[in-house]
Amino acid sequence: MMVSKKPDRQCQLHNVQFYNLLPRAIVCSSFCKAQRKLALARDDGTIEIWNMANAPFVEKTITGGEGVSVEGLAWADNRLFSISLAGALVEWDLQPGKTPCVKQSILVTGNAAWCIDVSKDERLLAVGTEGGYINVYRLDNNEVTYERILDKQEGRIVCCSFDWTGDFLVTGSADAVRVWDVRNGHAIHKMSTGRSKGTDVTTVWSVCVMKDFTIVSGDSRGRMMVYDGRMGTVLETHNVSTADLFCVSLNEQGGIIYVSGVEPIIRLYQRVENETGRGEKVFVRTYIRRGHTHDIKTLATYGKQLFSGGLDGLLMVTSSPPLVRDIYQPFLSAPATMMAADCRLVLLKYVNYLEVWTLAPPDRPSTQGGKKVLQIRSKNDEHILSAAIAPNGRWILYSTESNIRLLRYDYIAEDPANSRLVRVRNTPEHFPATCYRAHFTPNSRGLFLYDRTGGTIHFFTCATEDDNEEEWDHKQSINAGRWLSEIVHLSAVSQCGRYLVCADVASAIVVFEQPPATGKWKRSISLPRYKLPPTAIAIQPGQTRLAVAFPDHKLFVYDFEEFQFVFSTYLGGQQSEALLANHPVSGIAFDPRQNATLVLQNGSNILSLRFGDEAGKVAHQQQEEEHNQAKKARPMSNGEGRMTQYVLRLVQEALRLVSIDWLGHNELVAIQANALSMVEHLPAAFRKKKFGKM
Repeated sequence: MMVSKKPDRQCQLHNVQFYNLLPRAIVCSSFCKAQRKLALARDDGTIEIWNMANAPFVEKTITGGEGVSVEGLAWADNRLFSISLAGALVEWDLQPGKTPCVKQSILVTGNAAWCIDVSKDERLLAVGTEGGYINVYRLDNNEVTYERILDKQEGRIVCCSFDWTGDFLVTGSADAVRVWDVRNGHAIHKMSTGRSKGTDVTTVWSVCVMKDFTIVSGDSRGRMMVYDGRMGTVLETHNVSTADLFCVSLNEQGGIIYVSGVEPIIRLYQRVENETGRGEKVFVRTYIRRGHTHDIKTLATYGKQLFSGGLDGLLMVTSSPPLVRDIYQPFLSAPATMMAADCRLVLLKYVNYLEVWTLAPPDRPSTQGGKKVLQIRSKNDEHILSAAIAPNGRWILYSTESNIRLLRYDYIAEDPANSRLVRVRNTPEHFPATCYRAHFTPNSRGLFLYDRTGGTIHFFTCATEDDNEEEWDHKQSINAGRWLSEIVHLSAVSQCGRYLVCADVASAIVVFEQPPATGKWKRSISLPRYKLPPTAIAIQPGQTRLAVAFPDHKLFVYDFEEFQFVFSTYLGGQQSEALLANHPVSGIAFDPRQNATLVLQNGSNILSLRFGDEAGKVAHQQQEEEHNQAKKARPMSNGEGRMTQYVLRLVQEALRLVSIDWLGHNELVAIQANALSMVEHLPAAFRKKKFGKM
């Protein structure tokens, strides 16, 4: 961790770089066009559902576990299906109001399941298995009904894809691509791929089918082959790479093929008329796209957008023309880091354990870094759903799929090695078995737990008994489901502890209040509903102002005591677009030194925004500085006057930025993932000889 010096009129910035996240490879993905959502699975069994309508962000997370695998994903309207090496077809319950869970699980014939696809009319679902069986199911009336098993083939079925009518299924396996008639269960064509060597089996890793029944496959020889699906003949062969081609995808218009694999380059092939002028069309390589460092495992398309993922764990979104590339890091679901500001501790969440680190003192040189004082591993290495630390550092809580643990941490700053960690066993009767979100109140005497089964928020308080023992007591169960139709994915508590703000992915934002007279939480106000769900919220300390950001870069500040907007605008314009990345604002922190200043987290950028009258004052001051500085900081307005005036400046570019938060009055903490830890555990990248050298 490095602590920057504090120049005049600036704060001290802690660059925390000891968050040693490991890469979590993306193994498969599927795009839902109806809802514009991307589902992707990682190698630890976690499934993430991304909202891609505007700036992409994770909307929901299905936690994996030890030994859990997801080998394929498929959408049927708003229904999500997955398959695993355990030989199960799983439909996930994504109903509003509760966290995703298994709706039904069906064991397929043929042991491990390797591939899945849904027909274009979404009436049939096919699963290919290790034993050479193709299981076909009918999707009617929100149910999954067994239809038939196609003829058994020798060897594993690695990939499958329906044609555009849904009457035929194309599969890839060892040395062959087959076309199946789904209506009678027989294979009508078998196209041999050939082998590069007589003893080396060619594995067909991916297939896709075009509207005219042209089949395109990618195999382990690095070749893309084009077949006539009606005649069962080979039309073209392209030597794309010297290594395996894992994924082949077709764009929405059907004229461009994306292909990639072990060599981390995405190649585009476009169908054009042959030079012979006979009306024949052939595939010609046009462009390449780079950005990944290791094997690319999956490709998905929507419109002009291409979504790719692989071993490096990065989700890359590209589109052209013009070529735009955005990369999203494999971070854990937020909040992944939490501050205990009173004792200068930070809690870091990993897949199956937690770490507590100290922050460098403000009066020490920048070379003085933080130290790890505690590590907590979950029981049986279960995946951690949520975690929280009290502002005074005395209480730590984490939850897995099966249990929840509340711990008391007696931290000794002078001698951290002798600090004591004790599990609190006498928890209240209403303490839930598990929760998907938790946080403490600013005074460390209150605790909110968000129940996974519905829209209930449990509130607990800590009191000191006569024998100086601290005991937690259940005070209230808030029925938030009356106003929030979806699960709460954002929440904030005011510094005074009187207000609780909750926001869900259905765009509802509700303010709850705890009047001193009754001590019971009740709904105070529901904010005007916007067309998109919020991506970040924050309450201004000492005020009743709430800042909210949205995926389309809309940002407003609302005073929920005065029932009026203080500031509202779209972050845009020439100056703003140069600073804003195509990422949502994922973090907001009010500057405690300035009444109308926000610090924003936008991708890998830390931005400072001043609004209203403050923006005009800052712009006037900056005009007296250097000409280029004043030009960048000129306020923008869309004609609505002081309500939309703002000044946006870049504070610092922080690669792999996870979160930002204020520590005291003059210290800003920026937590970044360690770049080395995210690459040192990856296998060796693909290497290609050039000009006789490696």
